[in-house]
Amino acid sequence: MVIRRILGFIMLLTGLMLLALSFAGAYFAGSVIGELNESLTNALSLASQGLDSARSTLNLAHDTINDVYGGLDTAVGATANASRTIAETRPLLDNTTVVITQEVPEAVEGIQAALPNMIQVAGVIDDTLTTLSSVGIDRDIPLPFGGSIPLSFDLGIDYDPETSFDDSLRGFEGSLTGLPESLRGLESDLRATNDNLALLSTDLQATSDNLTTINTRISEILPLLDQYGVLLNDLGATITQAQLGLGDRLEVVRIAAIALLVAVGLSQLAPIYLGWELLTGRRNTTNQPLYSTISQPAEAPVVQMPLPEQAEYKPQPEQQPPDREHNAQT
Repeated sequence: MVIRRILGFIMLLTGLMLLALSFAGAYFAGSVIGELNESLTNALSLASQGLDSARSTLNLAHDTINDVYGGLDTAVGATANASRTIAETRPLLDNTTVVITQEVPEAVEGIQAALPNMIQVAGVIDDTLTTLSSVGIDRDIPLPFGGSIPLSFDLGIDYDPETSFDDSLRGFEGSLTGLPESLRGLESDLRATNDNLALLSTDLQATSDNLTTINTRISEILPLLDQYGVLLNDLGATITQAQLGLGDRLEVVRIAAIALLVAVGLSQLAPIYLGWELLTGRRNTTNQPLYSTISQPAEAPVVQMPLPEQAEYKPQPEQQPPDREHNAQT
């Protein structure tokens, strides 16, 4: 009886614990899966918003890089044209340097050498014109019978300048003083400018080549950005599909988990009941014979067999039906 009570207590305690754990697990499983559903839904929503932002940023980057590509293409053409223009300008600058620093000073010096004679001739011309300008007749001729006849005659020369011709030439001669030396002094500056233009042309051509390389690499980025855009679109569609089906699937999982745990808990009712009966001693099998409704078998007739001498016959004990306790143990 003690062993039965101990076994009943163990079965009862185990069944109650499993029942409580099953119902508690069903409650917490429903709560946890519900919170998991909400968390995953929020996470997918945030991921979808992040993908939208990334898609917008990617489109902006694509447009910006495309604009940069066009700007660099224009810069490549501009720098190449500037380099070519400067390279073509250098011969003109060389010729201009020769003219300014050599030919013009020589011509100015020739003018300066001729100016004294020109000034002398200008003085004679000025005096002549002044004299001719003063030649003329302007008077009235009286008549014998009264009256007069006006007589006016001149050469048609009206020469009375504020500055004489020779003085103007002297002023021009003074303005030419030092001009040849100044023009020759420009030769070193013009040569330096020509050398700097050569360096500038080389640098512009190198810049054009570098910009071409950069623009080529930028043009290779644009297809990658297009591929990333397609990938983001596919990922966004996948997240949208996951959002649509995740809630229903997790709800099915939640209901299935609750049903399974409740079933596990209900399956412990039989062990709990059996343990309770064993613990309280209600399950006493000795007072209820198992074969109470079964009639006893008729006794078989005893057959007297001839036995050898000095032997004694001992009848076999009559077989009894097994009791209910033995049947319960088996």
